[in-house]
Amino acid sequence: MVSDTIEFKSYAKINLFLHVLSKRNDDYHNIISLLSRIDLFDKITFKKSDKFKVIYNGLQSNEIINDNISQLIFLLQKKDLINKFDYQITVDKNIPVGAGLGGGSSNVATVISALKKLKIVKNNIDTVSIARELGSDIEFFLYNKSALVNEKGSVIKLIDIAKSYEILLVNPKYNLSTAEVFDLNSSYSSVHDINISNPIADIKTLMETTSNNLEGSAFKLCPAIDEIKREMRAQKNLIADRMTGSGSTYFGIFEDKQASLIGQEYFKNNYPKWWTSSVRTI
Repeated sequence: MVSDTIEFKSYAKINLFLHVLSKRNDDYHNIISLLSRIDLFDKITFKKSDKFKVIYNGLQSNEIINDNISQLIFLLQKKDLINKFDYQITVDKNIPVGAGLGGGSSNVATVISALKKLKIVKNNIDTVSIARELGSDIEFFLYNKSALVNEKGSVIKLIDIAKSYEILLVNPKYNLSTAEVFDLNSSYSSVHDINISNPIADIKTLMETTSNNLEGSAFKLCPAIDEIKREMRAQKNLIADRMTGSGSTYFGIFEDKQASLIGQEYFKNNYPKWWTSSVRTI
């Protein structure tokens, strides 16, 4: 018997690199990027209810403009892939909004997976097509691995990373618009085909030979990210650092958990208005 209340974890991601290749005719951009999940997550609760409703609580929940979960449910109903939906969905946010951590995309993917697990959605659902129709990065979160993505965020290869890495996230609590960051971008990569070993054993070399083309435009829209970058590079035992996605979160990869926690304490003491979290790749 299925419980009336069921909880799911909706994990965040970081882009280890993000190369912008070209602008498309549909105003999106072709990219190639390596995404890795981290152990920061939102909690999504399904509760039996007479009426479908989505509730957002927690971190920056008042800043959520697009209710992508409702869009998903309505799309599935329109495609006749779901019948009666008598659940209330509550999202307890721990992932910052507009932060390049994929919180919204992860939420949608987690709900898709939950609908399959609860057998609410019909068996013939093409989850990848639904994910691609709703937005970038959603498809990535349907898998439990790191992945190389291209075009608008389609998964082209699942990747294993040989070990888990300690990550320090710092966000200036600025909700960046992905569309604005891409529109302002003038940095493009000529490297269309990146030969990545699988599994990845040398994260340092990978980071040194790649980049995030969106950093320049994101820094213009939110100069605080550039300040985070300077401060991050002053931390001890730092392996590599980069902005994730279209920002506004900047991350450092550290040699061990202690170094990451020392960095976290530094940012909390010196920049108390910023959000920071010590996490690890999964």
